[in-house]
Parts: sequence; structure tokens; C-alpha cells
Amino acid sequence: MLDAAIECILELGYYKTSTNEIARRAGVTWGTLQYQFGTREALLIAVLNDRWEALQHTVRDADLKGATLEERIAEVLDVLATYYGVPEHLAQLQILLDLTHNSDTSDDVRRAVTAHGRHLVRAWKPLFARALGDAAQDADLVRYAFTALRGYLTGRVISSRISDTRDDRITRHLVVRGVACAIREEAATRGLRVD
Repeated sequence: MLDAAIECILELGYYKTSTNEIARRAGVTWGTLQYQFGTREALLIAVLNDRWEALQHTVRDADLKGATLEERIAEVLDVLATYYGVPEHLAQLQILLDLTHNSDTSDDVRRAVTAHGRHLVRAWKPLFARALGDAAQDADLVRYAFTALRGYLTGRVISSRISDTRDDRITRHLVVRGVACAIREEAATRGLRVD
């Protein structure tokens, strides 16, 4: 049912995705969907929970082996790409935007989204600690690295819906080098070691 919800959002758009269509695609009745989740909001939170849990496992199990900062950042980019670099992320963004900005969203759902955001931050911080060394002690540097890499991946997945983005090795290489250079320079000014 969760996969059917993501599929519907990607194909039909967020506002045209109905619980009836999700149930049809999942091969269940509307009543089954309602029994399982109760509300559309609860179903959408379940979609987010499922994807967030998968990311947490991926991040936790990631083994960064790169000898240089650039190699480790490239490995972090690969890990984050499993979540932020796939079309399903576009569905998640639409869900998050609606649930956090829709005045009809319940307070419980808003609290759930906020809590998951905090959990997500805690999930990827250890990954950056392994990649950035001592520089990971600085929250600004970690936030910058995460934001830059996530932005690249999100932009790429959006572009892939519009044009051909299969071969972006040069862009990817430049993003990794740019992030590594900025981290290295700023860490040095703050007296932190990276390599």
C-alpha cells in the first residue's frame, strides 16, 4: 500500500492521489486501507516512516573506506543517493510540504513530522562523523556538507523528470571536490583536522 501511494503521487500528482486510487493499485479495498491506516494523513505518515527507516538502516550500515576526504564524501553521496537521489524522494517532498503547510493537518501529524526530522538528523550525523573526521565536531560544517549533497541529489532527481541526466560524472566530481575544498578550508580556520 505504501508503494502504491508513492506510485500514485509520482504518476498523478499529490492532489490527484486519492485513497481509492491507492487502494485500487495496491489490490485492496478502500475499507482495508482505512482499517490499516485510519486516515489519509496516517497513510502518508506511514510512507514517510517507511522511507526514513530505510534511510536510517542504510546510513547506519554504511562503511566508508575512502582514504581522502574527497573519496569519503563521494561515498557519503552514494549513501544519501539511495534516499534523496530517487524519484520516490519527490513524492516524500510533496507529502512533507503538504503536511507541514496545510492548515487542515492535525497537530499530531505535525508533531510526527517534526519528530522524524529530528530523528533523521541524528541518523545521518554519524555518517558525516566518519567522513569528516574532527571537522564533524562542528555542526555548521556537517550541516553544510549534508545540505550541499542533498541539494545536488534533489536537483538531479527533479531534473531527471524533465531531461536526460544519466551522465553527470563531471558535475558529480565537481560537487564532491567543491564540498571537500570548502570543508577543508573552513575546518583549517577553525583549527580542526579533516584528513
